[in-house]
Amino acid sequence: MNKKSLFVAPLMMSLLLTSCGNVIDYKEHLEDYVYAMKYHDDFNVLQLTDIHWNYNSSTVKSKTYLTKLLAEVDKHLKAAQGESAKIDLIEITGDQFMLANSYHVQTFVKFFEEKAKEYGFLYTVIHGNHDRHGLYNPNWLSDQFRHAEHCIYIEPEDNLYGRSNFIINLTSDGEINSPTSWQLVNLDSGASFSETALSPFRDYDYIREDQVDWWLKEHARVGETVPAIAYYHIPQQDNLEAWNKIHNDGATYKHKFFKLEGFADNGNEEYASKFISEGRNHNLKAAFMGHAHNVDWTVDYDGVVLGLGVKTGTELYYAHIEKDSTDPNMVEGLASVGMNENFDLIGASLVTIKNATDFELEHLYYNERTSGDFAKWVKW
Repeated sequence: MNKKSLFVAPLMMSLLLTSCGNVIDYKEHLEDYVYAMKYHDDFNVLQLTDIHWNYNSSTVKSKTYLTKLLAEVDKHLKAAQGESAKIDLIEITGDQFMLANSYHVQTFVKFFEEKAKEYGFLYTVIHGNHDRHGLYNPNWLSDQFRHAEHCIYIEPEDNLYGRSNFIINLTSDGEINSPTSWQLVNLDSGASFSETALSPFRDYDYIREDQVDWWLKEHARVGETVPAIAYYHIPQQDNLEAWNKIHNDGATYKHKFFKLEGFADNGNEEYASKFISEGRNHNLKAAFMGHAHNVDWTVDYDGVVLGLGVKTGTELYYAHIEKDSTDPNMVEGLASVGMNENFDLIGASLVTIKNATDFELEHLYYNERTSGDFAKWVKW
């Protein structure tokens, strides 16, 4: 399948509509936000998050880590699913950068383009609260992903809040108008919505009502029975509600992995979002996010799986898991994953869409060590 052939029609439509400074109404141009990939059982979506290349990053060291991690994932998939198995899609869920410059961005894109050719995957990016904190204009940043051959990134000039709002429909033959088996929803949960280079001020954000309305309309286009999985950066209030129900009210929701810090600054009423509550009524199966570096907690909350991806790599801070810790959240996390050893809470998350109704989730903890790298897979 040729990605560019699927992308050029909506892109050209958007250019025609916006060439005179017009802003399109998302309600009238839902097709401009859609990309299609061919569905198959055991469709593998790898989530990387909070890579955080910044002014102090060694891109050489970080690329070495990412290279090893991708090789580990490929090996794992082939062992579990057969030699033809591969990563189909990488979802990079925000904070790729922080106080970075154009060199970091271009090196990042070049790396993933090279790996896409090597492994045969496509990749996509969603903005986090730090991505627009850089020595570049946000429009230039978007262009780097928009024009990369193996990157799925759609950003019309529209009246929809945020930038990285788009749909990936997994269809029977990879064509946009063919029957859809699953829908992947990419959302800009935003923050720091600066339109200039280097805005030092930041504020956390939430999924707005117009974004929810937009997704509901996109979902209706493919059919209300189509299962959906969402990816965005900042956890919404639903994660905190589920945590409190378990730990304060004694609820018995299925949950696993670690929570060693807060989800986000989303305790205020202004950060309330209807996305999950509306999604329950529209076959939303799961929502996966990033943002909190010391959290990879996952819960089945009233029928919607909410999961924070494992922070990818060692840039900025991350948790070191101590098997002898007395911290109750660390003890609970260790018990839930069945491990009794020290490791760093870094790696990746893997969703495998098994068939027309079900998916599996695994977390990979991947640590570079002088005595041999550490890789542990834990199933949800």
